[in-house]
Amino acid sequence: TTMLWTRCIIFLSILSFSAAARFGSSGRLFAAVTPRRAPVTATALAKSRSTDDILKLRGGAGPLDPSIVVKTASVIAGIQGLVLQFAPVDTSISYGLDEEGSRKPMNALAAAYYGTAIVTWAATAAYLCFVDNATAKGAFTLILCIWMYENLRNMLGKTTEKAGGSSDGVKTFLLIELLSLYGMTQTYSDTVLKILGVFFSLSGLHYILDPAGASKFYNKLEECDDIGKSQMQGIGFGILAQSLVFVAMSFLDYDGLRAVGLGSVSWFILHVYGIVSGKYDKLGIPRNPMLFWLALHAAVIYTTLF
Repeated sequence: TTMLWTRCIIFLSILSFSAAARFGSSGRLFAAVTPRRAPVTATALAKSRSTDDILKLRGGAGPLDPSIVVKTASVIAGIQGLVLQFAPVDTSISYGLDEEGSRKPMNALAAAYYGTAIVTWAATAAYLCFVDNATAKGAFTLILCIWMYENLRNMLGKTTEKAGGSSDGVKTFLLIELLSLYGMTQTYSDTVLKILGVFFSLSGLHYILDPAGASKFYNKLEECDDIGKSQMQGIGFGILAQSLVFVAMSFLDYDGLRAVGLGSVSWFILHVYGIVSGKYDKLGIPRNPMLFWLALHAAVIYTTLF
């Protein structure tokens, strides 16, 4: 309950601050500590209108500023993803999953990769929002490094083998990631980015539609209970979320904010499905934390895409 109220307070604070930034209370505070400006000229008014048009194009015409919402969502999601990545068992239990099931090596492995998928989306969003002149290639290079780290950690710790599977899939993805990093430095990098965006989107859909089959295909893991399937689907939605960002930027010419919003659609669908289908109830996951994540991604989608 305390965790839920804390998240609600954080979220409401975001809304309040964003609304204040839009409607002028923060503007009055800024005016108090800056030199008085010259009267508004026709040129300045034209620039102001031009800025408003840009905000409308990128989805910022409403009371919530999209950049503030995306930045905040990326930080919150990033922290949650890191906690799940490095403490998969304890985090799964804290969300209401069965303790015995969460401690199974396969489910702990899946939870860690689920956390990594959250981190990659959050890192992509943060990079595109916080870094000036950020590019799709730069963002993709960042997430390739994150996935490489997790795959190396898995391979060196023989995590997949301890779960009863094979690390051949991990080694294959490491090779793909290394070749992709090389491709990002070449003149044909735009083509590489498009191919990888489609490839990882299909990989994410594989995990979503057939989590047990994907687990067997990539890691030779035979056993997959309901907790494992849920974690695998989370991985799939996470991979799809990050891939949609690059597909949107490469094929649809979306800017960074709008592309991140499209990625949030994947997370939104994940939580809507979990709540409406009763999957979360069946697994023992309380609805309130999931409603928080649902609201967070709904805010990202609304402010960036509409």
